[in-house]
Amino acid sequence: MKRDGELSIEVGEITAEVIDVRARILRAGMDPATAHFPGDENSKSVHAVARLNGQVVGVGSLIPEAIGDRPALRLRGMAVEAEFRGQGIGSAILERLLEAPLDWTDETSSTGSGVGGYQLIWCLARVGARSLYERHGFVAVGAEFVIDGIGAHVQMLRSPL
Repeated sequence: MKRDGELSIEVGEITAEVIDVRARILRAGMDPATAHFPGDENSKSVHAVARLNGQVVGVGSLIPEAIGDRPALRLRGMAVEAEFRGQGIGSAILERLLEAPLDWTDETSSTGSGVGGYQLIWCLARVGARSLYERHGFVAVGAEFVIDGIGAHVQMLRSPL
């Protein structure tokens, strides 16, 4: 399906728009407070809002969250309004979020590897969106699992570059 109009993606701090879209799409029927994630206000967190002709149609976030003792960024809250799925909006949000750590060039990790001190980007992807993440260099690790009230997921990893 072709999208009509101009898509813009703004990145910045957490906003009520991001929380609202997360609550409606990712946490439907749940307490809206569950759409506010730990780390949302971290100064290194990046939140994207996609607008098509001025209308909010999708969101996503990249939040510092280690995996064990490895510095990492967690991709969270990727959501596109149902009527706009399949039009490349999720890919555009993801691409913009993946560019964000490259802006942190003044920082290095203690090991001298990674971008902005982060060695990995990871997410818990809904099984139905797995191919989106694979197209952007993420690799599934481990078996699929179910998050109660939300659905089937798989953990996915990607090096930051």
